[in-house]
Amino acid sequence: MKLGLVIASHGRPDILQQVLMNLVSQPRLPDVIVVSAVDPADIPQISASIVNVRTIFGDAGLTCQRNRGMSYLIDTTDVVVFIDDDFLVGDDYFLNLERIFERDRSIIGINGEVIADGAHSPGLTFEEGLRLVEQHSQRKKAAPVMREIRGAYGCNMAFRTAEIGSVRFDERLPLYGWQEDLDFSGALRSFGRIVRTDIVWGVHLGTKRGKGSEVQLGYSQIINPAYIVSKGNMSFVYAFRQAGRNFLANLIRSIHPESYIDRRGRLRGNLIGLFHLMAGRLTPEYILKLK
Repeated sequence: MKLGLVIASHGRPDILQQVLMNLVSQPRLPDVIVVSAVDPADIPQISASIVNVRTIFGDAGLTCQRNRGMSYLIDTTDVVVFIDDDFLVGDDYFLNLERIFERDRSIIGINGEVIADGAHSPGLTFEEGLRLVEQHSQRKKAAPVMREIRGAYGCNMAFRTAEIGSVRFDERLPLYGWQEDLDFSGALRSFGRIVRTDIVWGVHLGTKRGKGSEVQLGYSQIINPAYIVSKGNMSFVYAFRQAGRNFLANLIRSIHPESYIDRRGRLRGNLIGLFHLMAGRLTPEYILKLK
C-alpha cells in the first residue's frame, strides 16, 4: 500500500522543521511527503534522512493548499494522510494506519486520537509535545478503541484515494478554513466508514502564530457551519450547537478574556456573521474583507 502525506504550511518554517524531524523515528514513513506551501520562505532546511519530501507552491489558504497536495498524490497513492504543520505523530503512526486500511475495506477514513490539544490552551511548545508523546508511549496500553464518527478532526486524518475521487476541500472556505475538515469528511461519509482510533495518535501543538485575525475566525464560527449545512455535509443540530457554543463563550469571556484569545475580536466577527446569516448571506469568503 502506498501512503502519501500532505502538510499545508505558511509562515511557520521553524515549526514545520520540527514536525518533519519528528517523523524520522517512524519505522514506516509515507512513500511521498508533500509540503504544500506559499513561497520558498515557508520551507525549512530538510534533513537528508527524509529523502521523499516534495515541495509545491501556490495561493495561501488551508483548503487550496491541501487540494494542491492531494492532486499531486491522488493518482499514485492508495491513501492520502493530512496532518497539520504543528502535529506530532505518535509511535508507529503510519504503520498502524496502513494495517487498519489493509484489514478492513469498509473503512475509507481514519482519524487518529489527539492525546493533547494545544488548540484549547495557549499552545504547546515542541519540547512539551515531545514529552507528552514519550509519556504516552510508556504507558501500559488498554484494549484498542475504534468508533465510527460523522466527521474527522483535520489536524490528523487519512482517506483512501479511490474513495476521494473528485471530492475536494471547498476553497470558498478561505484562510484557516474553519470546519473544512468536517465539510470534506461529510462529503465522503456515504462511501464508507470513517473511524477514530487510539491505535493511531499524536499531539497537536495548537501553535497560535499564523492563524489570521480573531475577527475573521469569529465570522467563520457562524457562517461556515451554516454554509456547510446548506451543502448537506453537516447536520443543522450540530451546526447550531457549535455556533451557539462559540458565540456564548465569546460573549461571556469577553468580560475577562484569556491572554491568548481576542474574545472581543471573535465576538465582533460573530455579530457580523449573525447579521449576514439573518440577511441570508452565506458568504464564507467575506472574511477576506475583514481585519
